[in-house]
Amino acid sequence: MSLPALDIARALQIALSTHSDVQALLGAVPRLYDNPPEDPIFPYVTYGPLRSQDISGDEAALSSHLMTLHIWSRYGGRAEALSIIQAISSAIQTGAFDLGDSHLVRKHIVYTDVMRAPDGLTLHGLMRLSFITDNTLIL
Repeated sequence: MSLPALDIARALQIALSTHSDVQALLGAVPRLYDNPPEDPIFPYVTYGPLRSQDISGDEAALSSHLMTLHIWSRYGGRAEALSIIQAISSAIQTGAFDLGDSHLVRKHIVYTDVMRAPDGLTLHGLMRLSFITDNTLIL
């Protein structure tokens, strides 16, 4: 038996790390981190919180999963962060998400945001992603 949240995290990692637009912006082996190195090469992306919630009804065992991605850029303007957001969006929309025993019902981007970080040098982008899974097969 697999956990849908773990399967989503794995599928997202695969979708992002194999997408050519993401690779063009974040490296051939994209800089995608749970915990970035002490002195990271910019730009890079970090995985933020992943919250899962049972939203089952009478007819289906459903789960909602919200994940936040953080985009970090030191480019002078917002263009690099926005380009990374666009590449991630494309990877999510076109990527095949193999979730093992669960079935992906819906995936979409809830919101994006780009702001200057408190250090004054770094731009910080946020992406909130939503995934709905049908877990009927793993009950």
